[in-house]
Amino acid sequence: MNKTVLPLAIAVMLSACSGQDKDKVLDLENQVMTLHDEVMPQMEEIMTLKTQLSKKIVRLDSLQNEGITGNALAEERMRATDMNQKLNDADRMMMTWMNEYRGDSAKKLEPAQAIQYLESEKKKIDEVKQVTIKSINDAKSFLNK
Repeated sequence: MNKTVLPLAIAVMLSACSGQDKDKVLDLENQVMTLHDEVMPQMEEIMTLKTQLSKKIVRLDSLQNEGITGNALAEERMRATDMNQKLNDADRMMMTWMNEYRGDSAKKLEPAQAIQYLESEKKKIDEVKQVTIKSINDAKSFLNK
């Protein structure tokens, strides 16, 4: 009787672990998509800020073309260009992440592999979120001076 109970107990334990892993996969997938859904609407704000920065750069260039020069003007133009580039970088990071994310493929992996993949993707999209928030806040702060 012990020979039958041991394999059955092992099968039950493995099944329980497998169920927990599948739950973790679903939870991680939801976390990844939640982060994506938080960042995606900010892409429109990035475009708006890039437009505002581009207009500011044009105004600064116009002042320089009219003969108004100075270190402060040059520094402000450099900062505007830098802010614009950081917004471009955040946008590019999001587009790259979306292009490379393979949620459907993750569902076909074994749970342990899917967990590893989704944890990696969660880190990536969280980094996209942090870069996006920082670039937006920096640009807003610069434009509202």
